Amino acid sequence: MTEEHRTRWWQRRTAPTEVPDPAAPFDVVRRGYDRQQVEAHLALPPEQRPRPAAFDIVRFGYERGQVDRALREQG
Repeated sequence: MTEEHRTRWWQRRTAPTEVPDPAAPFDVVRRGYDRQQVEAHLALPPEQRPRPAAFDIVRFGYERGQVDRALREQG
């Protein structure tokens, strides 16, 4: 094993850095609800939103607790 390979081997792999969107309604976390699905759901008028709301969990998505609380508050 070369020295270069040895130094890379033990280094922790990090997720690609994403620039946080200041207009995003929720925090973006490593495992969260699909952002496009949440935004499409919230764009619908309240009477047309499916109940219960179901979103895919993706690698980088909206924080699940924040989204769940917001949906509960909206009724």
